[in-house]
Amino acid sequence: MKTKESVNTERYKINSLEKAFDLLELLGEKNSLNLTELSSHLKQPKSSLYRIITTLELRGYISRDETNDKYCLGTKTLELTKNFLEGNTLLNVSKSKMDHLVQTTGESVNLGILKNHEILYVASIEGSHPLKFTEVVGAKAPLHATAIGKAITANLPIDQFNAMISDNKLYPLTENTMSSMKQLMVELQLTKERGIAIDNEEVVLGAKCVAAPIFNMFGKVIAAISVSGSKYNFTDENLSHIITEVKGAAERISKDLGHS
Repeated sequence: MKTKESVNTERYKINSLEKAFDLLELLGEKNSLNLTELSSHLKQPKSSLYRIITTLELRGYISRDETNDKYCLGTKTLELTKNFLEGNTLLNVSKSKMDHLVQTTGESVNLGILKNHEILYVASIEGSHPLKFTEVVGAKAPLHATAIGKAITANLPIDQFNAMISDNKLYPLTENTMSSMKQLMVELQLTKERGIAIDNEEVVLGAKCVAAPIFNMFGKVIAAISVSGSKYNFTDENLSHIITEVKGAAERISKDLGHS
């Protein structure tokens, strides 16, 4: 059943554009088809369909193979994809979400990626509280102790995960750092299930951190975003709020990067 809003929107649709987009999406799915095949799939007359094809071909969105008269997507679609990817890099899409996290939590916010079996911090914003736990951009940290490290590691493909774990020594940074593989494996499984990682004074005594993974359009984990602060600000009530905000920020960044 159509809502009033959808009925009103229908009035503004342009049928010829709808048919053009159907054509492009079909070629994206089938790779190459001739006019007869296109007409059959789209259930459109060859005459009107040919006019759409010609227009798109002239604009570079469709290309015709002269050897078999089959059509495929043109180079213009590749240019649009390239521009989209370049305009939606991790740092570009994360900035506003990081700012929002600082505003809603008052804590420091960090963005980290996986680099040579370590966490590399690529962006940081200081919080408003007197005690700040902002990481230095370019600094590195171990996977097993940081919330960002655990958030990323827990979502790696199994072969990459095994390689990462086998190459990392679980050296202690504080008395709370997980130093046994069994303990870490349990923590990583819990991290994956709840979609959030927690650093419970494992890097610096007195500091806690919550992180959530960020995924690209292919569903691959590429980074994590975190909120860090004094353990006294991470009360049970406040921790629930921070977790909600961090997960929401990570999900919005992932969506902007093409993850569905």
